Amino acid sequence: MSQKTPTIAIRLLGFSAKEEETFFAVLAVAREKGYSYTCLMPGSVQDPDMYIVNAEQLSALATLSDLNPGEAQPVLLIGKTDVPLPYEVMSKPIRWRKIFDVLDSIINKRELLLTTLGAYAPLTVHERRREKRLDLDLTDPTVYERIRKLPVAKGGILIVDKDTHFREYVAAVMDPYGLTVTLASDERSALLLDRNNQHVLTLINTSTPNVDPYRLCDGLKKQNDGLKTSVIFLIDKSFEYQNVLAERVKCAGFLVKPLSRRVLMRTLNKYLQLKSKR
Repeated sequence: MSQKTPTIAIRLLGFSAKEEETFFAVLAVAREKGYSYTCLMPGSVQDPDMYIVNAEQLSALATLSDLNPGEAQPVLLIGKTDVPLPYEVMSKPIRWRKIFDVLDSIINKRELLLTTLGAYAPLTVHERRREKRLDLDLTDPTVYERIRKLPVAKGGILIVDKDTHFREYVAAVMDPYGLTVTLASDERSALLLDRNNQHVLTLINTSTPNVDPYRLCDGLKKQNDGLKTSVIFLIDKSFEYQNVLAERVKCAGFLVKPLSRRVLMRTLNKYLQLKSKR
């Protein structure tokens, strides 16, 4: 490969906790040559660069079908399926010393595709991608129909943080899209600003003093009941994200700080469906 790419983010589907631990440990090993890989934690809203899927888990294959990733998000199946699928396959048991060669080959093809396209095109997100799948095949279609019919809030972006630096950065990158970016430094001001503006997306820095991100998320979602809004936590690696509590307060998920411009833009585009005003 002629140019080193950013770390490749992988989403694991259908593996046990022990298997996931092994993936995390193996792929985190520093390499002198080749790509760097990292596995996304449950709850992360960062778009993966590729998926690794347990092909022997029917629910994982159903989720993969639901996601319907494009060529820019390649898939590696672990194990065999009863039906042929258009993805690379690695048999079980996993040959861990071989996995980097397989991954590098897949990502090389992806990089060639992106180079051919001339730019990294924003990836569209299927409606179900943003909501937890309720069951394997029997989710009532009216559930998603109600989600689609919710009016989208029009108040731009709210950032909850102790200083202005991140807000200024996001405001600068959002300027071409005509979206306002508001800053709040505490829970009370965040709720008051949001009550007046009804922000479509709120980013809460969980290290902001005297801010309980779960309580604030719950308050924001309740006062925007009936509107399509999203709340995302910005966490550092020491923050213990509680998936059950986050689901209870309808938090969309988290991003790990510091954010690269690429991760930020892909996330904002996913939730805001950006269109330049210039």
